[in-house]
Amino acid sequence: MTDSAFAIIGCPKCRRMQVASLSHATKTCACGYKIDLSKAKLLRVCESADDAGELLRSFAAPKNSGFVSASEFVPKKE
Repeated sequence: MTDSAFAIIGCPKCRRMQVASLSHATKTCACGYKIDLSKAKLLRVCESADDAGELLRSFAAPKNSGFVSASEFVPKKE
């Protein structure tokens, strides 16, 4: 693992997953919590930010795709 690698981490306060550069010591979450990268659990490590971002989006996709449109439950008029 090199210092120029990027990791997907989770914020211990709000549980938001995000991409962090491993060349830095900390990452500030959108909720304001400072995450110490030396103590954080690295979910995945990638060589580029683009790869890490793509992987992060693939993690979030199944969570957001499980909803069924309300129009499927509305009875159709004949």
